[in-house]
Amino acid sequence: MKAPTWLVLPISVLVVAGCSNTAGGPAKPPTAQEILAKPDTANVRDGHFTLVAHIVSGSATFDATGDGIVIVKPQQASRFTMQTTIAGQPLKFEEIIIGGKEYDLSPDNPRWTVKASTNSSNPSSFKGSAAVYLGEETLPQGKAWHVKAKDDSGNPFEAWVRESDGYPLKYASTMQGSTFTATFDRFNTGQTVSAPPASDIQQ
Repeated sequence: MKAPTWLVLPISVLVVAGCSNTAGGPAKPPTAQEILAKPDTANVRDGHFTLVAHIVSGSATFDATGDGIVIVKPQQASRFTMQTTIAGQPLKFEEIIIGGKEYDLSPDNPRWTVKASTNSSNPSSFKGSAAVYLGEETLPQGKAWHVKAKDDSGNPFEAWVRESDGYPLKYASTMQGSTFTATFDRFNTGQTVSAPPASDIQQ
């Protein structure tokens, strides 16, 4: 049961350019596509998120929780950990994406596996299509624009982006019956991500 790669939340793309004001009127929200298509307009260097997942893998169905970080600058990278318990046995999944490579550590393999990261797991190449603006919502971290769209693999997702500074606050994805929700709670805390030591990688 492999952890999904969508969790590399593309902060650099889920940001919003400043909205324009009409004379004496309220701020006009950007279009849904503008929310997804204007990278690097927010001052986000890194972000921490908590994760809640409902996973369907073959005949197995289970819930999992975890957390992770995304690095936007100076080099885009991400890391997350997800835990669950099946038949009384705790299981842990880890994933690191950095330098164009995806490293995975699962309960059935004591060593990291590595492969080239795909477009959908690479923050710098994240794309959203068929974007629709759903409205404005107030989340614990602030007032946010709410958008739904599809990623480059055709999987639907929803994104909540804070109006005041363009920071991403929440991201929810559905993929092959599984659902994943990442909620951001901290930003710009100096987090770093490194690849696993070569000695820990399966050759």
